[in-house]
Amino acid sequence: MTNRDSTREEDLLRARLHRLVEDVEPRGDSLPRLLASVRRRRSPRRPFVLAAGAAVAATAVFLVALLNFPGNRGTEPVSMQPNSYVAAARPDSITAFNIVSGKQLGRVAELPGRRVQALATDGEHVYALVSGSRDQLVETSSRGAQQVLADVPPQTNLLAAGGGQVAYASPDAVVVRGGSGERRLLPPRGERVVDVALASDGRLAVLTASDGSRAGTIHLVGPGETSMTSGPAIDPGDECGPLAVTWSGPEVAALRSAGCDSGRVRVTTIDGSGRQIGGGVPFEAGRVEVHDVQLSSDRLGRFLVSVGGGRQWLVDETDVREVPAACAPGGGCADVATTFWS
Repeated sequence: MTNRDSTREEDLLRARLHRLVEDVEPRGDSLPRLLASVRRRRSPRRPFVLAAGAAVAATAVFLVALLNFPGNRGTEPVSMQPNSYVAAARPDSITAFNIVSGKQLGRVAELPGRRVQALATDGEHVYALVSGSRDQLVETSSRGAQQVLADVPPQTNLLAAGGGQVAYASPDAVVVRGGSGERRLLPPRGERVVDVALASDGRLAVLTASDGSRAGTIHLVGPGETSMTSGPAIDPGDECGPLAVTWSGPEVAALRSAGCDSGRVRVTTIDGSGRQIGGGVPFEAGRVEVHDVQLSSDRLGRFLVSVGGGRQWLVDETDVREVPAACAPGGGCADVATTFWS
């Protein structure tokens, strides 16, 4: 099989997987029909081992996806269905929504007397920075168990999660909790923290900018490292400065302005060496400010761009769709940026 054939088949599988994920209740024979279709596209003259190996690989990929379908009821709550994201539709509660239909899927957490300031998830837990009598970091499990993890300093407004760890940041420091305990990372002298992202394996991506400058640097920090400068620093070469960062598999994704004052943005992907490997399609988002926007990704490599006040978009390669605002049935809409479940 040539590389071109392999790429075409990967593209086909990805496209069909996306269509299946958008089907809230997929047919029970979806997987056999899809695998049969893929096998029909293979030449009978190709070696049997290659065909069998590809079929096994395709089966594994789709079983992983189908395990997350709502048809697999298991023990997962309704809020963890595919295409779901979480939002603070009311200031004191967290709710899951379907990203395609805008339908409310279920209540995740109630936080009476407190106001949600930022949200993050790792697929198993929802984390929230909340204000009230004290500013706190609150964790809610997928089963609804809730606990306060820490009191946080005022002006802590950045939050990220991944792999059972959570990171929060104020302009002058990043704190990571979980795993081996707590670690605190300071930005380089003269720089402030703009955004933070935490990968499932513990890697950290911290976006900083120099005081008085819009241009930024992305610092990659290995699991367990306590210095923000211990790993590579990526200069995206953007005078407008990246607005937000997230992880998408092994790559870092950055939300960037397509023009400093154009109101158009795009999501680009960058490898560990700093090389841009995906340019991203520009789309109109209006005026977007740092600390008011959140970029998150899901397991299919899609991105949710969410701006405080209800504006949000689903970015799937070259396809960009505006997502309905996260509004509770009884009234009230999210004014804090939303995030994918994982």
